Amino acid sequence: MKNKSILLIYHFFYPDTVISARLFSELAEELALDGNRVTVFTGNRRFGSAEKFSEQQTFNGVEILRFSRPGFSQGSNFGRLFNSAILQLKWLWAFWKQRKNFDTVIIGTDPQFAYVMFPFLRIMKQSVRLIHWAFDLYPEAILINSPRWMRFLASLAVPFLPLIYYCVDDMVDIGRRMRIRLLRYRHRAYCTTLTPWALAEPSEIPAPDPIVREQLFGKAKLGLLYSGTVGYAHDLRPFVDIARKCRKRNLDIAFCFAGYGNQYKEQLSCLTSDDTNIRIAGFTAEKDLEKRLAAADIHLVSLRTDWDGIVVPSKFFGALAIGRPVIFSGPSSSDVALWLNEHQIGYHLNEKTIDDLEKLSSNPQSLAKLKEHAFECYHHCFAKNIVIDGWKKLLKRRH
Repeated sequence: MKNKSILLIYHFFYPDTVISARLFSELAEELALDGNRVTVFTGNRRFGSAEKFSEQQTFNGVEILRFSRPGFSQGSNFGRLFNSAILQLKWLWAFWKQRKNFDTVIIGTDPQFAYVMFPFLRIMKQSVRLIHWAFDLYPEAILINSPRWMRFLASLAVPFLPLIYYCVDDMVDIGRRMRIRLLRYRHRAYCTTLTPWALAEPSEIPAPDPIVREQLFGKAKLGLLYSGTVGYAHDLRPFVDIARKCRKRNLDIAFCFAGYGNQYKEQLSCLTSDDTNIRIAGFTAEKDLEKRLAAADIHLVSLRTDWDGIVVPSKFFGALAIGRPVIFSGPSSSDVALWLNEHQIGYHLNEKTIDDLEKLSSNPQSLAKLKEHAFECYHHCFAKNIVIDGWKKLLKRRH
């Protein structure tokens, strides 16, 4: 089968370091290494910054075309929508002028409502293969937690989604619950699940750095870490509650919340001087991230019930990749809960969790086996090479 000419469209891309940008960048690079001609349409601004990138660049065989957008804040609802609209118009115009060059288009879910481009792309070129990689779902995310005017605007998009998704040839989700939500729009696309992979994939289970571990957990026998974004989809308070129960039972267990995001400070504002087994750590540079993640014995992952199937916490995969089991706070129907039960790589937070922690803290052999099992599970089910192989098989599948 001849190699393809693939266009990837996503808001952020190399050299941006935000997780989704890294994943799209690595996917593009792997597809180029496989012999495909890969082009990227992206924005020209760094995530969360006013820094601008050059309009055109070639990186590891990938041609990157960056399009300018207004400087409206992505933290503003209006700003995100306006930036999204401008970028989509520019990307569509560029596709129209170059439509003969592409036989496949892959579109992610940033900027918001990027899927609106699908019908226009289909009109511009009937034969093009359209693939949607859904990292999160809109307008569902807006309908849960946004100002009333935003929820109203988002609701107006819902009736058009069946028509929009009808134009998609391949629907790539990152979890079974997300697929169920997407199928409600009665699309005709071929469905496949290709999860995010961890940015750090050590070849063996890394041992904790004693200095970093003591910084995060002191001398505690067992260290539990939440690392990453704390947004509206996450809830740290169940973990604070279990930490307090551990303290009351005098268990030698420490918790550390090393996060950032629009809900981080608010959700931890409940901490008091009595919470002596809870520590807070700020953002860390990527070069130090593996040491931080490896300092913990167990990682904490959270998902609010309303967000089930709308997002899948990427920190779940990062924890497994370094051989750390997970304690998950969230709905039992979610993908993370199902994976935990299926592979036995951690615990779903409940009334028995504190007893499980007490047993692990006094049984290093059981903890070591659990870490090893988590590491093996990642490399058998979720590793980058497995996901990239899934992408290659999808693209070779007859259109």
